[in-house]
Amino acid sequence: MTRGVIEWAPFRLADGVTEDQLLAAARQLQDVFLAHQPGFVRRELLRGTGGGWVDLVEWSDRATAEAAVRAAAESPTCLTYFRLMAGGDQVDPGSGVSHYDRVAEYER
Repeated sequence: MTRGVIEWAPFRLADGVTEDQLLAAARQLQDVFLAHQPGFVRRELLRGTGGGWVDLVEWSDRATAEAAVRAAAESPTCLTYFRLMAGGDQVDPGSGVSHYDRVAEYER
């Protein structure tokens, strides 16, 4: 039985964008958009080495995750956030997003 869906959205910052700008826009995205989406569970913003970032979002199910990607394409708040990313002015904001069904969990 599937227990939630994980959204994996890796990105790099566009030239000239600062981490402070990203964090401010990420907070706006959270407060104005994600917090109001059906099926939204939680989100983490991850910074890797070498300039890589990942938005890791947990959804209750695949249908709500996919609906949120479609809604993001129409959201001015989301589009502002996406424009901070390299290639973020592309037509399809969901093109770099993958969804994974949680099939098992392991804890210490």
